[in-house]
Amino acid sequence: MPVAALTSPIEVELKFLVPPAARKQLAAAVARGSTALARTSLNAMYLDTADRRLARHGMAWRLRREGRRWIQALKSGGANALERFEHEVVRPDASHDASEHAGTPLGDQLIAVLRKAHAEGVEPEVRFRTLVRRTARKVRTRGAVVEIAFDEGRLVAAGSTLRICEIEFELVSGSTVAMLALAERWRKRFGLVYEPHSKAERGDRLAGGTAFAPVRRAKLPTYHSKVTAIEAFGAVLDECLAQITRNAVGLAHGDPAQRVEHIHQVRVGVRRLRSALRSFRAWVPAPPGDLIEGLRALFVTLGQSRDSDVLNSGVAAELAKVGNAPPLKLPSGAAGPDPVQAVVADETQRTFLAWIGWRAGLARQAAAGPDVVTSEPLAGDTLAKGDNVPADAGKAKRLDRDDAKIFHRNVGRRLRRWHERIVADWKSFDDLDGPSLHALRKRIKRQRYAVEFFTPAVSGRKAGRYLKALATIQDRMGELNDLLVASDRYHALVASDPAAWFALGWLTARIAETRGFAKHELGQLAKVDPPRTS
Repeated sequence: MPVAALTSPIEVELKFLVPPAARKQLAAAVARGSTALARTSLNAMYLDTADRRLARHGMAWRLRREGRRWIQALKSGGANALERFEHEVVRPDASHDASEHAGTPLGDQLIAVLRKAHAEGVEPEVRFRTLVRRTARKVRTRGAVVEIAFDEGRLVAAGSTLRICEIEFELVSGSTVAMLALAERWRKRFGLVYEPHSKAERGDRLAGGTAFAPVRRAKLPTYHSKVTAIEAFGAVLDECLAQITRNAVGLAHGDPAQRVEHIHQVRVGVRRLRSALRSFRAWVPAPPGDLIEGLRALFVTLGQSRDSDVLNSGVAAELAKVGNAPPLKLPSGAAGPDPVQAVVADETQRTFLAWIGWRAGLARQAAAGPDVVTSEPLAGDTLAKGDNVPADAGKAKRLDRDDAKIFHRNVGRRLRRWHERIVADWKSFDDLDGPSLHALRKRIKRQRYAVEFFTPAVSGRKAGRYLKALATIQDRMGELNDLLVASDRYHALVASDPAAWFALGWLTARIAETRGFAKHELGQLAKVDPPRTS
């Protein structure tokens, strides 16, 4: 018979990487002023099949020795970045037994996955191990009791090792907002870097042959087709924040060969999040302006080298292939900001934590029901500078009632209206100047993201056809934008280098050709109706 769980099934926690320069000071701070300090050696075995069936289902299954006890734990991600599902039971020894988790949704899923694997002759085995020294204490802060755990050690898999040096804040009781405020003070004091990847994820990668975080590309959000707007928005926000923060830590501590792609994906994540705010505008609460501005500033900083990269590796490379092209020396310009420093900077990390806090508040509003949804920022749910609650926090304005039928009706109307604007631009395409083309490109991109955000609520077959048409014209408009940027750059060179006239002649022809392709592809999109809600 299954043993009762040792803890609540939902953990609320945050994890941070500790910079080497701050390790000693942080270790001293954890140990200081506590009569209940606990130092423990935690040796754990993580179980999975050789083909990673549990990891592919988002599960982590662990046996860990804690003193004289063996604890078996089953974990998975929760409803947002703060929450984790965890079910722990005591085992008599180092043997594993999936039936101990029966009766929980995740445990029943584990049993089903392992039963199917067994039928195919595949059994779980130890995939990797962790050897950790943990120093932990409970801290009483205003409004919460929080366990602070400092872990040092290593991951071991397939003959490779990966160092662990991280700190975790777990809510024992009280307010999530209070826990976040405490974590923010420690983050700022020691320069901590938010780490969205679990030990299980990092160990799984190491067992697969790499210690580096992979590039995290955009995924479609998942939610039930009959959800409310605020519930759907929460799932979309989780997806956008995961793309941003996972690529940010990959940029800071990942494979240097993937640096450019991590930068690109952080910017895509920010762009998608801003599009999500537009897509759900007037249906869900609005985040505070400083949260939006924090991501906008990061987007701009990481994008400062974009135009130069396009010119030097794209247009210039194509020009070099053109016969009889005269040599042209491009100005080198000043070096841009260091992107790694940009993602670990204090303001960026504060912004990440503030978004996580705001998202947690949104989840509480969704749980409270449709009659309490407001359009103002969620009072006390953000980490504004100084942890102050806005003076007008009690003056939130009610939105319309949020239910599934209203959400579906609004989705259909918004997609149709935005589609009609794109069709209008197609009809006047020959008269669009550079800024107007840029605005059209952004509208196309916003429409594509919106359809992706709303995919669980719309007709799947029509959504796929429409997304394909949007992707085609989005790529073409991106190509046209790059050519226009290059044209502006070469125009600025003609006074100092007459050879730039050759480039401008070539660019003029390419722009005209690309505009022709774009107009045709816009016409193809105009013939496809936007998907309807299911």
